[in-house]
Amino acid sequence: MSKFSYQLVTGGVELQQAFEVRRQVFVREQSISEDLVFDGHDRESLHIVAKDGQRVIGSARVQFLTDKQAKLERMAILRHYRRKGVGKGMLLFLDTVWKDKQVQQVIIHAQLEVVPFYKLYGFDEFGLPFQEAGIKHIKMCKQV
Repeated sequence: MSKFSYQLVTGGVELQQAFEVRRQVFVREQSISEDLVFDGHDRESLHIVAKDGQRVIGSARVQFLTDKQAKLERMAILRHYRRKGVGKGMLLFLDTVWKDKQVQQVIIHAQLEVVPFYKLYGFDEFGLPFQEAGIKHIKMCKQV
């Protein structure tokens, strides 16, 4: 198995590669409108990528809602790389980012099918399922 790397996005080319992963997963695979996937919040967000060598294979963005609260959004991994530990690596990397930024709470709107994955990494469900972009989601929260 390949060793994957995780890092904050620092340049425009890497950001475009992250966007392409997002486009592949959400727009092409899940048929979500590109207007929803690229909603205008990318400039104010922190972006991370997962890489296999030089190839970007996963991406996510983090919005800081307050000094102590962050929201993980748009986490996407290319189909071929799923169930190979990439998501785990991304969340473990993000744990260090959140601690460095003194975030105390992280929230996500998780698609229902991936709730068990997020539970493994300390997220708990809150509230009732809801529709977002035509897909059932639920709010989840984690104390850092």
